[in-house]
Amino acid sequence: MFILLHQLSLPVMFATVLGFCLVVTWIVIGLVRFAIARGGYAPDETLPIRESIVGVCATIFGLMVAFSAAGLWADSLAARSAVQQEADAVENVLVLSSGLPADLQTSVRDGLKAYVAQVVSGDWPAMANGERIESPVFDRSGNILINAIGLVSRQNGTNAQPAAYQPLVNQLLAVRHARLLRLSASNTGMSWAQWIAIWVISTVTVTAIAICNNHVPRMQILATHIFVVVVTAAYFVILAHDRPFMGQISVQPAAFLAVSTN
Repeated sequence: MFILLHQLSLPVMFATVLGFCLVVTWIVIGLVRFAIARGGYAPDETLPIRESIVGVCATIFGLMVAFSAAGLWADSLAARSAVQQEADAVENVLVLSSGLPADLQTSVRDGLKAYVAQVVSGDWPAMANGERIESPVFDRSGNILINAIGLVSRQNGTNAQPAAYQPLVNQLLAVRHARLLRLSASNTGMSWAQWIAIWVISTVTVTAIAICNNHVPRMQILATHIFVVVVTAAYFVILAHDRPFMGQISVQPAAFLAVSTN
């Protein structure tokens, strides 16, 4: 979700989130003033709403942000680990293939280089665009890898000795396993439930701030806008890290590019 926001530059993303939060805040301020006036209260009358409510709401918001951020950091680490494992396994296959007969060695190395090229040119843009793991675009690299596994597996008892092909098969399967982990990590991120919960809590908090300070308009505007800056920073950090393979600080295919140059 929010794919368009993820693809913005960081300054533009921050400005967009800030603008949205300011619009919501002014809507809240207008509704609060209208509702209080309709309720029969004087504009300068202190309302029977304790400021402790603001503290409770802000604390819950902070806990929700911390809970969500912890999951995002874990997802990012898992994505980076999967990419590195996949690249390492590909490099191991290229090294082990040197013990194969010349024709088989050429086929395996060409297949792995084609796989790396497809991952960089096909998989990465698709992950950056938020494609689901079931998308046909990922089948291209998957088919190349499956063909390589089948090619080596068929050598049992023919051209290659078990000591040569078994470690190769194991590393190819390791590539496939790490690939699945990478694709799964590309679809991680905050769920609709988390986004709705954080938005509701932040909106309720700014509403409580507006109500508690309604009798002093300047303080009402100042307090709500201070909270808006805090909320914007929290949303910005979450959005910037929500998808491991999206945005300016996303996971890059540097490990695969290093393999392709060897």
